[in-house]
Amino acid sequence: MGTYLDYFGDPTIPEEKREEFTQRVLTILDQGGMLDLEDVSLFGKRIWLLKPPQDLPGKDIIPFCYNYFEQDSWESAGYEPVTCRFHTNKVGRRQFNLVCSAVYVLYEFYTDTFGIANEDDHVYDAWKIIGWLNYLFGSRYDNRRISDPWRIYQLLPDYRRDDDLLALLPVGTAVDPLGMLIYLTVTRAEHEAEWKQLIQSSSSEPDTVNVLDCMIGAEKALNEAVSASENPDAELLEQLIAALNTGDSSRFLENARPQRCFTGMATLLPVELTAKLLADAFDQDFWAMLEKLRPSARDARSFWNLGCQPVEPVAPVDTASFLHCSDDDRAWWWRPDGNVRFSDEMNAWLAQCRSSLETLAREETAMQGTELLELLIGTLDDIQKRYRSLFAFREMFYDFMAHGESPMVQAAVRFLKQMAEQEEDCTVFLRRYLAVLGNLPLRKKVFGF
Repeated sequence: MGTYLDYFGDPTIPEEKREEFTQRVLTILDQGGMLDLEDVSLFGKRIWLLKPPQDLPGKDIIPFCYNYFEQDSWESAGYEPVTCRFHTNKVGRRQFNLVCSAVYVLYEFYTDTFGIANEDDHVYDAWKIIGWLNYLFGSRYDNRRISDPWRIYQLLPDYRRDDDLLALLPVGTAVDPLGMLIYLTVTRAEHEAEWKQLIQSSSSEPDTVNVLDCMIGAEKALNEAVSASENPDAELLEQLIAALNTGDSSRFLENARPQRCFTGMATLLPVELTAKLLADAFDQDFWAMLEKLRPSARDARSFWNLGCQPVEPVAPVDTASFLHCSDDDRAWWWRPDGNVRFSDEMNAWLAQCRSSLETLAREETAMQGTELLELLIGTLDDIQKRYRSLFAFREMFYDFMAHGESPMVQAAVRFLKQMAEQEEDCTVFLRRYLAVLGNLPLRKKVFGF
């Protein structure tokens, strides 16, 4: 049980794209709040510290297991820069899932062949994910991944081929006409209403002939051939397959007009449509029939001049909207030249915190020896026991260890203990305070040390 993510298709990234792809994967993980955990054991206590995903000595993988915005850990996941392989285990259904899904969707824009991300082997609408990618990278990715349902359908495992891919198409979405026709034809038993609507539209322009008209005519001729044939079905089927694969209809007698008519029109159709017509007429497996007809495949798209409509890029979706958080929650990601902008309430609270720190630094007796470290370890241990998956950042911990004699560092630990001991739930404020302490440039800016 659980939620899993994966990718249908070949995820191989071409050599010339790997450096950029890797940088973008690491940006997704960073901006998406993915972190790893490091344990420290001191004074008989064990605490966990947050750290960015990074290479490990002797390892080819960059691991992570925690999402800051979800405030939760999941089964270990990781990225291999050398091979550009990304792997996940259980991911839940919140921010950890969203960020990992964004990496899988990124593959769709870098591989040489078509592939598509999935959740529990279901293809999903990635519009919002693509919008976030466009926001992060200033790219112009579009949502044409869902414009050709037949291309997706071929990648699905057998037990997911009853999924309704039409549900992925928002109203007004540009679709690939040939891909839609093939998909609706192959799945017409499941899409009876859509199929009937398609057939009714085939004669809307009586003076023109399109690929749908050709298919309808071919199926009519095939049914006549089957009804009129004096040969066993298996023999007639083999004759039709041979005629299609060789392009030679001379094997049929002059009076075998339906057979000649069918094979003539079938040569103008995508091989998938021909396979479906034969499979239905002779009660055969569609996929096996398609393989038999592969030699007869022709470029029907060019013949019928069926190009894809242009697709507009997906509008950017900013990080706070994508991850269901606010910039106030992204203090650890604040940079002097970045895009994190605190609210007036956050700035006022930070000013109050600074005033409290300065008072503590001025009035409290200086701690000596290991007192500061024992207080820090004890406070972080108490926080972890009281607040689920709430951890400090590694940068703060080791910086405090190195500068334990600083009055402001000592004040910061004392103030942390005061916050943690309050009776009301202080999860939000503790998380933001720890994030500021762990972001050394931000801490210097707002707290002055």
